[in-house]
Amino acid sequence: MTTSKVLAGKVALVTGSSRGIGAGIALKFAQQGADIVINYVSNASAAEAVAEQVRALGVRALTLQADVSQEEEVKKMFETAHREFGRLDIAVSNSGIEHFGDLTEVKGSDIDAVFAVNVKGQYFVAQQAYRFMEDYGRVMLTSSISAVKGVPRHAVYAASKAAVQGMTKCLAVDFGSRNITVNCIAAGGVKTDMYAEMSAKYIPGGDKMSLEQIDEALSKWSPLGRPGEVDDVAGVASLIASPDSQWLTGQTWQVSGGAYMI
Repeated sequence: MTTSKVLAGKVALVTGSSRGIGAGIALKFAQQGADIVINYVSNASAAEAVAEQVRALGVRALTLQADVSQEEEVKKMFETAHREFGRLDIAVSNSGIEHFGDLTEVKGSDIDAVFAVNVKGQYFVAQQAYRFMEDYGRVMLTSSISAVKGVPRHAVYAASKAAVQGMTKCLAVDFGSRNITVNCIAAGGVKTDMYAEMSAKYIPGGDKMSLEQIDEALSKWSPLGRPGEVDDVAGVASLIASPDSQWLTGQTWQVSGGAYMI
């Protein structure tokens, strides 16, 4: 099947794209013709491996190191990306850190660390996207189904992701005069390289479960009867990035196979 090159001539920057969902989104955009900026924090070799896959699809790729919780590093990343490619059309703020903690044991430093990446970092990305992005662009932030569904020992993470949903609505207004859409992707139950570890924390007794048992447990969350795949989330990002989504903004897209929604 031939993939439509609906993003040909566009440049997309995806944070946290050296692995997992971020890498999946970067590759999906590349398949549709976009040049890609791959951001990583520490694993340069993993980022370059994704870049090689992107280039094999016939488009350009650039890897840039930046910790999104550091404002100056985000500024430098966007400046470099724009200088190298000459434009920016899509920015996906995918970087985030997970957190589980017993109620009486969570410290202020834990909260600060989570919010530094999951909230401040996403704001910094949006800030620089506004500075460098072409009109009629696309900004995507990331939340989680935990923002709307109680999960044990997950209050700090859920609070950070709920904040992003509110941020999305306000930024959609701020970007609107330039016809740049701002949307949020809230995924849940997706199989990534961290799947087994995170699923064990979501599910009571999960640390004693095999991957097959975790699959079965998560499949029960969705009326579709299966856990999510990286490409399920990348597909939604692709839809938001496409020309067909020009009238969709300020929305949180629950990409969870219907989990908790019905």
